[in-house]
Amino acid sequence: MRKGLLSIALLVSVLGGAFAQSLKSVRGGDVPCPICRASDKIEKSFIPPPASFLLKSTEQKSDFIVEYISFPEEARVALEYAVSIWETIIESDLPIHMRAEWRDDMETGTLASCSPETYYADFKDAPFAGVYYAVAVAEKIAKEELNGTSRFDIEANFSSSINWYFGTDGNAGSSYDFVSVAMHEIAHGLGFTGFFFVNGSLGGYGYWEFGDVTPFDRLVENSSGNNLIDESFFENASAEMKTVLESGRLYSNSPVAKSVNSGIRPRLFSPSSYDPGSSIYHLDDYVYPAGNENSLMTHAFGRGEAIHDPGPLTTGIMEDLGWSNLFLRHNQVKDREQVEPLIFMVDIESHYPIEANSVFVVYSTDNFNETRDTLFLLNAENESYIATLNPDGQEDIQYYLEASDVNGRVRTVPRNAPEDFYNIHFGLDLERPTIETVEIPYYLLTGDSLRVEANVDDNLGIDTVYVTYSINGVDQPSFGMTLDYGTLYSGIFNFDPASLSDGDVIRYRITAVDAANNQNSTVFPIAEGIAVNVEQIFSPVTTYSQNFNDGGTDFVLAEFDIYNADNFADGALHSPHPYFATNQDNKDLNFSTLLKYPIIIQENGEMSFDEVVLVEPGEPLAEYGDADFWDYVILEGSRDFGEHWYTLTDGYDSGDNITWRTEYNDGIPNGEKDSGTLGTAELYVNRSISLLESGNFSVGDTILIRFRLYSDPYARGWGWAIDNLIIQQPLATKETILSPGNINAYPNPFNNNFEIEVNPKAPLKEMRIELYDMYGRSLLVINRQNVTSYRETIDMQKYSSGLFLLKVTEDGQPVLSKKMIKN
Repeated sequence: MRKGLLSIALLVSVLGGAFAQSLKSVRGGDVPCPICRASDKIEKSFIPPPASFLLKSTEQKSDFIVEYISFPEEARVALEYAVSIWETIIESDLPIHMRAEWRDDMETGTLASCSPETYYADFKDAPFAGVYYAVAVAEKIAKEELNGTSRFDIEANFSSSINWYFGTDGNAGSSYDFVSVAMHEIAHGLGFTGFFFVNGSLGGYGYWEFGDVTPFDRLVENSSGNNLIDESFFENASAEMKTVLESGRLYSNSPVAKSVNSGIRPRLFSPSSYDPGSSIYHLDDYVYPAGNENSLMTHAFGRGEAIHDPGPLTTGIMEDLGWSNLFLRHNQVKDREQVEPLIFMVDIESHYPIEANSVFVVYSTDNFNETRDTLFLLNAENESYIATLNPDGQEDIQYYLEASDVNGRVRTVPRNAPEDFYNIHFGLDLERPTIETVEIPYYLLTGDSLRVEANVDDNLGIDTVYVTYSINGVDQPSFGMTLDYGTLYSGIFNFDPASLSDGDVIRYRITAVDAANNQNSTVFPIAEGIAVNVEQIFSPVTTYSQNFNDGGTDFVLAEFDIYNADNFADGALHSPHPYFATNQDNKDLNFSTLLKYPIIIQENGEMSFDEVVLVEPGEPLAEYGDADFWDYVILEGSRDFGEHWYTLTDGYDSGDNITWRTEYNDGIPNGEKDSGTLGTAELYVNRSISLLESGNFSVGDTILIRFRLYSDPYARGWGWAIDNLIIQQPLATKETILSPGNINAYPNPFNNNFEIEVNPKAPLKEMRIELYDMYGRSLLVINRQNVTSYRETIDMQKYSSGLFLLKVTEDGQPVLSKKMIKN
């Protein structure tokens, strides 16, 4: 069960539970998806691509990677053309991953739909606090993959029932121009969307909670210039908000768009009856009709209408959604133990020139209640601005900085100033530094250095941050951590990775010393230190099998473990039981383990194992990736030693098997949310997957394999157990000793029991007998070694009538698979 849809990284804090700014997200599938509607009007017109695109020398500024699902080839060519235009318009150092699906189930009159896969707030360098940016633009700003390379950034759907024109010359005739619609949808996926809604008699904005907005939402104004998210003008979730959303007179106060439009705000589509998927997040069709250079992002396309250029207004709005930016880099002026001059410095990174006399510090001595003064900063060199303030006395000083570019885009530090501001205190300092860090769960011996990071802060300033550590209890030379940006410090352990071995243990602590005269210091953790297990990645193999009966070191066991659990006959690989759920909004968890033998994928490579999955099932009909697909388990692979993970098969939960779901739900007490059902060996079900089925890997790839359990913040269950893992079991190179004719299972059908006899022609090194019910649930596993003959009565009295499957293998190679029927 999910109360909300955001996730943040859990940080370990040393003082009072203080946390650093946390990344938050909303899955795009949880937000109403913008759509493009078909107009029956014939509106033949053509706006060609930007002149810069038509120049063959134009540099590609971004890279789209598109996965096509059921796409006809001619549609694929047209989409690639639309993508290539956008690649010369928007700029990003990160590839933009897009899924494009050809659909036969879209609503009549709908050409296509598209949305960001995820929205993120409070990532590194986010221009505004608490604002949710489409993942593609968030990654561009943060300069890092936020949702991973195995997930898409844009998800688009195109109707297969439309009379499309797939050419790239704009000569669509009486058909709908596919390139134009594709360009339109990509813009939505890049952030031309948001969280406004109308529900019954109320209008509002928000997703996770009322008040959540996107960069687009921040720009929306009425005809009087009142911002819709300014609650001094409009109450959220109100009849008044519904009225304004249906007013027909809404505008985007985009500074860049206004700068190319004589100061006039672009007008938005806001019909008198709110149209989900169309209202607000399109330009007005009447102001920008077919043939207008700004008509790409109107809500409907006519037949023959072709526009292959976003136009200056859409391009300007896109820039203000984060595709071009203004960043202020400022290190907070710290407290002082004595009155002395205060130096304010800010470095500015801006796509456009900085407006003259627009960089200043605003300061106060009464928290901006009545006093407020301004000090301009001068451009020293290379957009580095500086000013000095001489305090009058020992009163605390509050301040923030502000700057503007020539288009009127304003940025402040802190980002929400003047509501948020910095404080400078004068006087004796007794405060200790704070340390926040994410504990390192393990260290893979891949040859890479071991890096440690921590957010370290102090009211007066930090003098020194360093790490003390030991290896297998032997103290090592300490090393320093350096400031990366803001309060983030990092350092590299100064050992030689070649000196370590699998099973070694590193323990470390972080010490921070402030700049006060009495050198206040903090050590984290206070106890014996954070333990890091050293894990060796072994030589790659083509095959692997493990029954988990002898423990072993084949897996990284920081969060899973191998043992013989209660209600199980032998060893297995276990997640925590029960696994944890934080019961705190926005705080989800992941538990994982990985196989330390990389697997070289072979032709038709398969992986099989027995498992029990008792994790919270999603809602009926929910699929992996849906908002109401709660907890899940998933198998993933990595080509680069864990830097990036890709799915081997979609995540699944207890709903994957009717017995699991029933057992899980039966264990939920009335009025409770957690399931108390315990896993047992009787719940084992065999799973077999192709290592190639996801399309993320190819024959010859060498991958690490990870098992991961995801827990949302709320309900939880017993967890996950895995046994009898077999990966790419080799084909027999010689005839097996045992053959089906050496095995006799009778009678069939049977009543309460049946006999099984095995008479091999020579002794068997290892034989395995397995019995499954009709749902794939493992009922019986018999392992025997050095078999010369074998006979046993299989008691089936406690099982209902039905179909069962008997399997016999020799040394892991299948010999017999036989259906048994109980009357």
